[in-house]
Amino acid sequence: MSKICMTDFYPIILLADDAPELPEQQGNKTKYWLHIDNRLFLFKIGRPNTGENWAEKVACELCTLLGLPHAHYELAVWMNQKGILSETIVPPDGRLVMGNELLAEIHSTYPEQQRYKVQDHTFGRIVALLNSPDILLPMNWQPPSDVIQNAVDVFLGYLLLDTWIANQDRHHENWAVIRHGEIYLAPTYDHAASMGQNESDTKRKELLTTRNQERHISSYIEKARSAIYLNKSEQKPLHTLNVFWQFAAKRPESAKLWLQRLGDISPEQCQNVFNKIPSSEISETAIEFAMKLLELNQKRLLEIKP
Repeated sequence: MSKICMTDFYPIILLADDAPELPEQQGNKTKYWLHIDNRLFLFKIGRPNTGENWAEKVACELCTLLGLPHAHYELAVWMNQKGILSETIVPPDGRLVMGNELLAEIHSTYPEQQRYKVQDHTFGRIVALLNSPDILLPMNWQPPSDVIQNAVDVFLGYLLLDTWIANQDRHHENWAVIRHGEIYLAPTYDHAASMGQNESDTKRKELLTTRNQERHISSYIEKARSAIYLNKSEQKPLHTLNVFWQFAAKRPESAKLWLQRLGDISPEQCQNVFNKIPSSEISETAIEFAMKLLELNQKRLLEIKP
């Protein structure tokens, strides 16, 4: 494993073509487990004509600014394919147990194998599960304040992130616990479906400049939905902002903390993150669009009074 180190840019990790591999079956993206220097890494290949790779890296750095526990990602190349590399968040002898398995342990009819439109994946069920005193804060993570008392407090930070970056992929396999002696909430992971990374530059420019308010980016961001439902009878999942609001009502003090931390992040800090993405990986229009999206969603969040 070597790095292309470019001054003022995030490195791009060059992986040996002969790195021992094991295909990963979870999810719908091409991904492989690689054994490198006696450590286990996940390499995910971003889908063609998307910005999944840069979105994952940017989201990782925004997690750092917020102080959230998160999987760490680096841009990488393996066998001439661009992707994103992250070291496993699970310690040796530990086990990652995803939300679908956790909820199926409690609710016998839970559709554990269903991937999309899971109406059983509800706000109430997630809160009840994460409120369990058996689920500890993420391993080796120092909370930014004593206000953070349990897993719901931390998960609330994940939902704030989802709203900020317009991540619409918080389905029941994109949150988890780690069983390693005790049970710990897993760090947040898998944020590639965010910041309009799948839009074309033509679409981004239109959303930024149109005079048609219904087609403007300010309306576009309000359409972002989570994969969490208010209850089983709802036909559509909650919007990302509404999910955060629902959880914030349960834990108002931790909501205030995460909102305060968000408010402390300046546009310059966000711009600096994008400036460190090599120009081969992201266009100027994509940066402009993502920056505007973050600005508008930050404003929407900070208008909330828990």
